[in-house]
Amino acid sequence: MESVSIRLQAWVKQLDIDTAAPMALVISLFFPFYLSVVTVSAIAVMTMVNYRMRSKALESPYCKALLGALIVPFFVSAVYNNYMGMLYSMLVLAAVICAFYLRSVMTGSLFNRMMDAACVASIFCAGLAFLQKAALFSTAPDYRPTSVFSNANYYGMMIEFLVLIALYRLFTNSKERVFYSVVIAVNLLGLYFCASMSSCMGLLCAVLVMFYLKKYYKWMGLFLALAVFAAASSLLFPILFPRVEAIDTTFGQRLSIWAAAIQGIQSHPIFGMGPTSYQMIYRVFDGYQTYHCHNLLLDTLLNYGIIGAGAMGLYIFVQCKILWLRFRNHICNEMNILLTAAFAAVIAHGVTDVTVYWIQTGMLFLILFSSTGICADYVESKLRLPKLLHIPSYPAKTHTHSVY
Repeated sequence: MESVSIRLQAWVKQLDIDTAAPMALVISLFFPFYLSVVTVSAIAVMTMVNYRMRSKALESPYCKALLGALIVPFFVSAVYNNYMGMLYSMLVLAAVICAFYLRSVMTGSLFNRMMDAACVASIFCAGLAFLQKAALFSTAPDYRPTSVFSNANYYGMMIEFLVLIALYRLFTNSKERVFYSVVIAVNLLGLYFCASMSSCMGLLCAVLVMFYLKKYYKWMGLFLALAVFAAASSLLFPILFPRVEAIDTTFGQRLSIWAAAIQGIQSHPIFGMGPTSYQMIYRVFDGYQTYHCHNLLLDTLLNYGIIGAGAMGLYIFVQCKILWLRFRNHICNEMNILLTAAFAAVIAHGVTDVTVYWIQTGMLFLILFSSTGICADYVESKLRLPKLLHIPSYPAKTHTHSVY
């Protein structure tokens, strides 16, 4: 018994927290969101209380400014008695801290292990969705399975990222081509069952962006042709995709939501009213009853105001600039393409929904963002990014790395 205890203590000492924590995080995203919340919060607290982890995580450009801006919505929510907004503010802050930690410890091998774990987990999630659909098909044929997620639209957003991840691994790990092809097929079937139209549009745009950046123009044309064929088939044979018939209704609902959101933004333009503000204003402005604005820009402005949205936009601009520099200097181009495609999915999906604003979907996107931490010193120091609006005119370099 004593020898077992000694071995266990030795194993704990050898455990690399900077590998175990990220792997635990990505796996937690494929369980009910309560586990994701606990995992993200634990990593955020661990990061802030540990000097080494905190100093390393907060050394990237403008991250402290972003964290400062994200603290404000907590107090704004308190002013308006928006208690749910206060909770969301803390969770968003924890997720961003978690993302900065991931970015500070990310390596090529760890990133690919996390992507593979997500692919494996997605198969189990799809299997659960198929069982849910089969169990309720006889009594509710229009039922949209949710798998382990809160609703079908969140599941659809996860599928967007998972298909992109599987494509990325298909390009970078050809030995397992069959496995990643199965992952793509299974998740596309899951997308068909959950019937998220916003996710279909987001995935279409993202895959086209990925093929374009990889210069796979023939595949790009073929995929676009298949998408047009699928859309035409849905219109000609609505039984293939019943939700197509609901487009008029859902669009009308969104017009009502957007009108109320715009009036809410006009009434609180500077700081907003904190996260989940739409639930506080839709009755006042006679909007359709729902949880959020169903538009990423409107929801951000309503929740965080011009100040908060501006701070987020500034940080996104800086990250886009860094991503451009990584492309220009051939640093981890495959990962850059994956992140760009995922960002395209978020933008396209965000026209009609805000499902990325959730712990599972949002955290998976932030995991993809953490790939910019690989060789970050070269981009941020060697290229000497001195000013926000200045892009240095260094000649493009062929910088070879042991990562994709």
